Amino acid sequence: MISSGYSVRYLRFTQIVVGLAGAGYLLAGIALLFAPMWFFQTIGHFPPFNQHYEGDLGSFLLALGIGLLVIIRNPARHIWVIRVAALGSVLHVINHIYDAVVNTAPISEWLLEIGPLLILALLLLIVSFRVPDRDVKSLPSVS
Repeated sequence: MISSGYSVRYLRFTQIVVGLAGAGYLLAGIALLFAPMWFFQTIGHFPPFNQHYEGDLGSFLLALGIGLLVIIRNPARHIWVIRVAALGSVLHVINHIYDAVVNTAPISEWLLEIGPLLILALLLLIVSFRVPDRDVKSLPSVS
């Protein structure tokens, strides 16, 4: 078993990662649902614009963001929510990498778009698999 000091620090790190991912997905979902043209023009410009697909994506991202924010107090008890978010994030970044390779994207796209998505996916993977559930579950919830 790992030391409780490490466990508490790891729990805090996990809460920060889960909170940032949850907030990001929540905000993206809201923007896709309620301002799809703005989202298309400023964040996700992948033509052609399709309001229905923007709304579909927003629905799922909003739910994912809410799910991550709900579990933030005790993420180890809901580790599969984090793992599902990690899987979605990995698939998302793979899709962006594929587009960047096929369309020979400039370095700026790799650094400004793919880089942050890759970091988020890796962080979610790390917090969902790094420490076994039993090591953190025994700790009290931290608000």
